[in-house]
Amino acid sequence: MIEFIDVTKEYPNGTVALRDVNLHIAPREFVFVVGASGAGKSTFLKLLLHEEVPTSGSIRVGRFDLNELTQRQIPMFRRQLGVVFQDFRLISSMDVYDNIAFAMRVVGAKEKAIRERVNYLLQLVGLSLKIHCKPSELSGGEQQRVAIARALANMPDLIIADEPTGNIDPRMSQELLDLFVRLNEAGTTVVMVTHAHNLVRQYNKRIIILESGVVAADGGLRQAPAQPQGNAWSPAKPWQAPEPAIGRYEAM
Repeated sequence: MIEFIDVTKEYPNGTVALRDVNLHIAPREFVFVVGASGAGKSTFLKLLLHEEVPTSGSIRVGRFDLNELTQRQIPMFRRQLGVVFQDFRLISSMDVYDNIAFAMRVVGAKEKAIRERVNYLLQLVGLSLKIHCKPSELSGGEQQRVAIARALANMPDLIIADEPTGNIDPRMSQELLDLFVRLNEAGTTVVMVTHAHNLVRQYNKRIIILESGVVAADGGLRQAPAQPQGNAWSPAKPWQAPEPAIGRYEAM
């Protein structure tokens, strides 16, 4: 699904945001990307969305080689993605229905299909009764659920979430994480950038730690306390970082 091969990104001012990053994210995986401010998370997302291009190395997302992407192909590439932002990015003049429907209208979907899909998605995120509300009439958690429904409108293979719990309360954060897990269990690949370490610890999912532009650790939190030695991660996958790097998550 996603492959970074020897990816380095250096900005014109000389800042090296990512250095020699190698990652493989398989279809149907759920991956948390964590790291302190300045670790390279934003650049990782911009490269993944083709808002930036790498200085060196190559990136593949699905069937698209991002290094070879033409201007004509960019809209096609982005249609396979569902993106959820921390600040929701809903259209204030549109109600809930039209905010979700808009994503389908721009790709030429028929109104009957739009109506069926939007109603289904509103049931999925528990907002059927808010269908005619404007974003200003919703809580932060409700706005984020609308944003998730919009991201799912065109049935993407991949959901990319940028700090989706950053502007909502802890209870709603838990509900949203559970929703993302259900979407993943239904077959959608999920990549979530987050600072919410307390939430990350509740899920047995792969975690990639970025530090100063490099992958410092890659693996999953240990769930079974039966192994007394070792650090905070359980080496469940062949691409994990070596043991000395893995314990860094607990110190963040």
